[in-house]
Amino acid sequence: MRLFDLPQARYFCTPPPAGAGSRQSLPHFHSSLPSNVIRLAEGTIRFEVHQANVLNSVERWLVFSLAQYRRALDMLVPISAPWAQVTLYYSSFYAANAVLGMFGGWIGHSKTGIRVVDVESGVAGSQELRIYRKFRSPSGATGSHRVFWDVFYDATASISAWAPADLASALDPVNNDFAWQINERNNVNYDMFHAWATSTHFHGTFHPAKLASLNGPPALQLEKTEQMIKLGLYFAKEVSLQGTALTGCGTTGTRLQQQKRLVTRAAPNLVSQSELSTLLEM
Repeated sequence: MRLFDLPQARYFCTPPPAGAGSRQSLPHFHSSLPSNVIRLAEGTIRFEVHQANVLNSVERWLVFSLAQYRRALDMLVPISAPWAQVTLYYSSFYAANAVLGMFGGWIGHSKTGIRVVDVESGVAGSQELRIYRKFRSPSGATGSHRVFWDVFYDATASISAWAPADLASALDPVNNDFAWQINERNNVNYDMFHAWATSTHFHGTFHPAKLASLNGPPALQLEKTEQMIKLGLYFAKEVSLQGTALTGCGTTGTRLQQQKRLVTRAAPNLVSQSELSTLLEM
């Protein structure tokens, strides 16, 4: 996958105002394209629709990433610690999608299969994107998330020079294994022996007053997630990402103001209205 360099990404991320009909699902949009359409050229409606919706998605990926990170911290008690790790994984995944999107990359799934979009030409004024309907990841990975991370780490090597030194590690896979995050997510999500082992280890080692006492795979996932979010937010600032993709959930203001208000909003206390007390007695 080829990406824009940072100046080209700045240009891509400051498009002209999009038309009212441009807001739509990217997978649905790509499902509607004729099979002979393999390029999206700047100045055409198809390029503008893709561009507008990728940038909308970038804003939403970033706010979802922050929200998942926030909620994962709430789950750092033994019996939900495995799911906190899963939640951190998705936080990292969303932030990584945002990074790709700002630099012209997109990996999605349409009704007819995987879609990969990368950069054919980054020249401002004549930018062009390439659509791949049959795509082999660099290591020949299979499965949507494995393909994503394999492509992500391979592609972002070209933009690593634009990352601050203290955030460059976000673009390196844990233990030099592009699938590490997926494997650890699957271990705690699908293997109850492993999930329970994670909970019991957490119970014996974690001190609630000290986040730094988190250790093992959950700590590595937390570190990777924090680095990925920071990098995504750094690049969003560098490309001057602005938009209106966060309207509709009761907040107003700039992108940063809405992002903060959405993520820090207190969760409702609904336990007393639920069936929890009954379930615990069954």
